[in-house]
Amino acid sequence: MKPSLSPTNILLASLFAAGTGVAHAQSSVTLYGSIDASLNYVSNQAGAHGYQAQSGMINGSRWGLKGSEDLGGGQSAIFQLENGFNIFNGKLGQGGREFGRQAWLGIRDNRLGTLSVGRQYDPTIWYLAVHTGGFTGGTAFAHPFDNDNMGNSFRLDNSVMYTSPTWRGVSMRGMYAFSNQAGAASANRAYSAGVGYDAGALSLGAAFIVIDNVGTNAGGAVDGSSTSGDSTFVGAKQAVWGVGGSYKWGDGIYGATWTHTLVRDGTSVNLFGYKAMGGADVRLDNFDVNVTYNITPNVTFTGSYAFTLGRYTNATTTANPKWHQVNLQAAYYFSKRTDVYVDAVYQHVIGGEGTPFANAILCGYAQSSTPTQIVVGLGMRHRF
Repeated sequence: MKPSLSPTNILLASLFAAGTGVAHAQSSVTLYGSIDASLNYVSNQAGAHGYQAQSGMINGSRWGLKGSEDLGGGQSAIFQLENGFNIFNGKLGQGGREFGRQAWLGIRDNRLGTLSVGRQYDPTIWYLAVHTGGFTGGTAFAHPFDNDNMGNSFRLDNSVMYTSPTWRGVSMRGMYAFSNQAGAASANRAYSAGVGYDAGALSLGAAFIVIDNVGTNAGGAVDGSSTSGDSTFVGAKQAVWGVGGSYKWGDGIYGATWTHTLVRDGTSVNLFGYKAMGGADVRLDNFDVNVTYNITPNVTFTGSYAFTLGRYTNATTTANPKWHQVNLQAAYYFSKRTDVYVDAVYQHVIGGEGTPFANAILCGYAQSSTPTQIVVGLGMRHRF
């Protein structure tokens, strides 16, 4: 049968995918993973339609280790190492990193909270992305070129994060990621914070992230080099903030988010191919409404609509592109660990002429040569 659709349970299943492990008297280590493989039709990629095999259409294929050691007095040492890979060719994901999805170590205190260091998800993922259609629907459901990172295009390197205990349903997270460049603290540093409220059926969140000189220092918070597979933009600044919420009613979860992305002096947009931006300032507002519904105990439907309103300005061009995106998914669960699914995603952009955004580009695919792009996929997932 399909697991509970609580937003908290969905988050834990996606980010931690807990499986079986080996437990000891005062410590434990868990091996877990997820494999996602699909066969897809894409209506237009650089001028031609295509049929392709894809790893991770919904959830990136991965395996990982997580563990804890009881230190006494309500304290624990904790860690997580998570590798991303391509099931069809065996290659590493996230720009060839061994543990590109997550790699962190921390101390948890039952009264004071958790302090963790390493390569981590920032608070916008914990408090905003969980309320978007892309969280359940997957990579292709992300907003145009994943401008707000709700599709997890990057994590933060060199990061330190504090997570508070939960008090009456309220929790908070704060993070700082170092540039690691002597004498240039702002050369690709990041800071982020968020707050969430979870009271059973109702879940709410608000968060922000600011990255100074994003992608300009490969050793900084968000690597922007051509082989890294990380930063969406390279520029003087990228900032994202927003609010979101979900409500569980009957057999469904209904969610909505608004995120605002600001890019200052952008030199390139990097997702699935570099495109010059000519020092542009970009503003994007993403509005997302979504539902995940258990039609039967074994059949789940997910659908979302996202509207993105943009503003692009550089020395020679001013434009106001707008994106409409419709996302549909149906999944049949043989068990809690194995399901098959059908995905269908449609995107149409208006008003982007003269900018890198003139043509549609769904997350995970090369850009269309027209303002429209459609992807349909049939796939299978297994978790362990």
